[in-house]
Amino acid sequence: MTSAGTPSPLPAPPHLRAQKSGHRSWILAVAACVIVLLAAVSAAIVASGPGGTTAGGAAGTSAGQAAAAVVTPAPCKTGTCWVAVNVATLWVSPSYPRAVDKPALANPADPGRWVSSMSVSQKLWLVGKLETQALYGTQVTVIGHSGTAWTKVAVPSQPTNRDKRGYPGWVPTRQLTSTAPRMAGTTAVVTSRTAWLWSKWTSGGVAGSHVLRLSYDTRLHVVHTTSVYVEVTMIGGRNVALRRSVVALHAAGTSWGATRAKVVAEAKKFRGLQYLWAGTSGFGYDCSGFTYSVYHALGVTLPRDADRQAVRGTAVARSSLLPGDLVFYRGSPGGTIGHVGMYVGGGNMIDAPQTGVAVRIEPVSSYAYYAGARRFLSR
Repeated sequence: MTSAGTPSPLPAPPHLRAQKSGHRSWILAVAACVIVLLAAVSAAIVASGPGGTTAGGAAGTSAGQAAAAVVTPAPCKTGTCWVAVNVATLWVSPSYPRAVDKPALANPADPGRWVSSMSVSQKLWLVGKLETQALYGTQVTVIGHSGTAWTKVAVPSQPTNRDKRGYPGWVPTRQLTSTAPRMAGTTAVVTSRTAWLWSKWTSGGVAGSHVLRLSYDTRLHVVHTTSVYVEVTMIGGRNVALRRSVVALHAAGTSWGATRAKVVAEAKKFRGLQYLWAGTSGFGYDCSGFTYSVYHALGVTLPRDADRQAVRGTAVARSSLLPGDLVFYRGSPGGTIGHVGMYVGGGNMIDAPQTGVAVRIEPVSSYAYYAGARRFLSR
């Protein structure tokens, strides 16, 4: 390939320029074949459907992916970084992880295998050892290091009174990147418990192989959408796809339309999901991680912890509860607030109760020390 300013090739020697007429005819024939071939390729490109699928529905990658620079996400060292795994678990100390926690520490992480491999006693051990979790593409602020293997971060999207920069904790450095996700004109938000990214897509839907299993409330930049798939961009520029049925699409600058009825419907999706201390993903929730995530998936950011959620929004009398209101409990008559659930009507709430117990609907009266309720939505 040549560019402007590159010297032109030297003329061919006389003995190569003196071609026989038969050779000239052969060259012309080859040239004609090349022209025909290029025309065929051009026609095939024009006939390709959105997302690199042909009119007949053959699997492929998008023209946008081929043209974009796909790069390996850069290591995180300082300043602003982003979560590069489906779920990053933040620890109180880098010294705490056990052998059973390896799936949660790797890149790629496997939170599903991690949670399913632990016994109830092994999950109970996590109480006080974990801080929170952050999902793929979440922005974090680096606030410390422990060697090269661990980085302390704050999560700005999880408000807390513990650190004005965001919820703090230690995360394996390998799970972070300084490469920013692309800015989204339209954002796809995962609305199923978990959802797979696929390597290819066709006019009939997603295809190819699994790339990454994402959690509920994960957000991605949208490239193209149809009624059956959504093409999105991963960190580093790779284009992949999700089923259209597992995401909600939101154009930048528009309201996400959160209502009390919607937040209750979202919460009910997680009935039967096992409790996980510090969990904020569709692989397992704690009580406040559950209420935080369901509201966040509808565009409403609450504080991360129950005691801080209990001082936000508008106070509501117990006799005036409406679906979507959050109800709070103390561990003792004069104790601090340590549990939260979401009112669903009929005197019941949905909550993530404790280790060994799944998300369930139960009476508001299930806990002895009721501590009030707050409302975050007006309709």
